[in-house]
Amino acid sequence: MIRLLLRLFGIKDFEVCKSCETLKQQLDFERFEKKQLTETLLSIIKPKVYEAPPQELVPVVNTSGLFSRKRAALEARDREEARILSQGQNLGRPNESLKDIKKLEQELDVFEIEGGES
Repeated sequence: MIRLLLRLFGIKDFEVCKSCETLKQQLDFERFEKKQLTETLLSIIKPKVYEAPPQELVPVVNTSGLFSRKRAALEARDREEARILSQGQNLGRPNESLKDIKKLEQELDVFEIEGGES
């Protein structure tokens, strides 16, 4: 404490200790390394920012005709579903045309031989 007061008032100047200077240099070096390590870790962790290209804004379309278009699309879809259902009503029923073919074969005296060609 007395050394500090003497130095502040300029009464007596003391020599700088070599070991103190060495310690100061080592401390500065360690602080510099710690700062570089921190910056490196932050650059690894920090997400990269990509800027998207600007997009053109599409103006809002007048919605007055949209309901009629939507209704027409729904009606077309319903008609298609009804057509599919009407075609699928015969599923699971025996085919009437097979009976006609067998009847025709009997009339012509043509019979299919099991396990071979006719």
